[in-house]
Amino acid sequence: MTQVASGRGRRRVPASLAAAVALGLGLTACSTAAPTTPTAAESSAPAVSETTSDPPTGTAAPGPTAPLPTVTADPLTPTKPTPSATTTKPTPTATATDPGTVAGACERTQPAYPVVSPGSKGPAVSALQCFLNDADFGPVAVDGVYGAQTREALRRVEATFEGPAPKPGRVDAGVWVLIISRSMGSETLKQGAKGPEVETLQRALRAAGGTITVDGTFGPETKKVVQRFQDANRIGEDGVVGDETLFLLKSGATIG
Repeated sequence: MTQVASGRGRRRVPASLAAAVALGLGLTACSTAAPTTPTAAESSAPAVSETTSDPPTGTAAPGPTAPLPTVTADPLTPTKPTPSATTTKPTPTATATDPGTVAGACERTQPAYPVVSPGSKGPAVSALQCFLNDADFGPVAVDGVYGAQTREALRRVEATFEGPAPKPGRVDAGVWVLIISRSMGSETLKQGAKGPEVETLQRALRAAGGTITVDGTFGPETKKVVQRFQDANRIGEDGVVGDETLFLLKSGATIG
């Protein structure tokens, strides 16, 4: 029992009540004590919020990063460039495989097919160069000049002879007939036939010494010249250009 002084004298207070009062006084003293100053480490640490606030309206909350979709664009359509007003077309370069573009078109039909040799010039040489290309002895540029390229093509012609060329490089009547006829096929030609093959036959017969019009039509005149050619070479005079007559033409036979 604890004695408590009062205005009239001392009063006895139970010990339990006194202890409770003392405890309450101690708690009050603790709550009114000055706050403890945080350490440097505590003051530098960022404050951690115990609650998570909602993101602002209109902003999606961050989530796992999704792969970007692959978009395949349509191929671009190439645009055709607009030609410049000053652009000029390049001048085509003539080649030996296109003889008609060099020194004018090939004029294969000649009034006569004279003897030519290295150094010769003129229309007959141009025709010879055309015939060499026709018969695959080229390529030869058609320039009307019997130069080194034409001579090389003639060597290929001479290589087809059974023996050495009597006069190497010289193109006489027999060589003319041989070169002109080599571009012909194996088709039999007779009266009534028409076309390029007949024109080639007529040129070969003219080079062989016959008098004939080159018009691409196998008429009575052509038949007579064929018979004359057959007679000169001692074969049947039927006026039909068959295997035997074609062989003689491609071998360089002449009328005489």
